[in-house]
Amino acid sequence: MQFRTTLKLFAVAGTLMIGSVAVAQEAAQQSRQSAPQTIEVSDQQLQQFADAQMEIASIQKDFRSRLQNVEDPQKAQELQREANEEMTTAVEEVGLDVESFNQIAMSIQNDPELQQELTQMLQEQQQ
Repeated sequence: MQFRTTLKLFAVAGTLMIGSVAVAQEAAQQSRQSAPQTIEVSDQQLQQFADAQMEIASIQKDFRSRLQNVEDPQKAQELQREANEEMTTAVEEVGLDVESFNQIAMSIQNDPELQQELTQMLQEQQQ
């Protein structure tokens, strides 16, 4: 059981990278400012990030399955745009903007302690 939970967390962590890239693309369109690689992340911000990440993982799973049956490149591109919009909305619904979400993601990537805190939060949410 512990192994299965750990495996799920690695899957979520993997989607963190994918979700961050998709949301980062959206942020690049919205803002051309250069963001610092790390910021101070409060417990509240980390919880908001974890909540958004769980929703983003769900959106990605849904769209991945929908894209498997699409052969038309234009339709696939439209689904990707729709997924990006839904992921952006998920971030905003937890009280973060896309730029803050991406800054937190960068901080998590650069801070093992923050990674551990996020892993614990995600683990608690899955239980």
